[in-house]
Amino acid sequence: MSIFKSTKQVELCPDCGSALQIKRGKQGLFLGCSAYPQCDYIKPLHQTNRVIKDLTEICPECGHFLQLKQGNFGIFIGCSHYPECHFTVHDEPEEQEEFDCPECKTHKLVARKGRSGKTFYGCGGFPHCKFTLAAKPIAKVCPQCQCPIATLKKQRGKSMYLCANKSCQSLFSEENE
Repeated sequence: MSIFKSTKQVELCPDCGSALQIKRGKQGLFLGCSAYPQCDYIKPLHQTNRVIKDLTEICPECGHFLQLKQGNFGIFIGCSHYPECHFTVHDEPEEQEEFDCPECKTHKLVARKGRSGKTFYGCGGFPHCKFTLAAKPIAKVCPQCQCPIATLKKQRGKSMYLCANKSCQSLFSEENE
């Protein structure tokens, strides 16, 4: 064997038989058919979901076993026959109290995840209403401005409530009500 000869194996396109090439797209690197645009077969370069455990339950869609996997957005249960079968089970979110947006008063506050993965609460009318809260909203009426929502804040070892109204931002405790 020569050091100048490539030993890498060429993967062939299952649709047309041409060689697959590494290509760059807006989502990152992927394998694409070299006969593009006549053949538009693509395949992810890396499997993004790491298998934690093989389960004994059967996939209701294809009959293969299910697996516990770690993905980009947390742990989930998915079919072992991925990418042919896309069956997944996610945890059901617990019922949360719904609050009206204190700014626009027409939409509800919804939990969202930021770029860093932290949960924040924003108006469901985004982008028209840009109201956000960094902490979970609580149904406490502010004694100064009568805003119906506050967030819990620890200050000097005591639990205080911070008014969600951006123009008020007053701190109050249970005794102040």
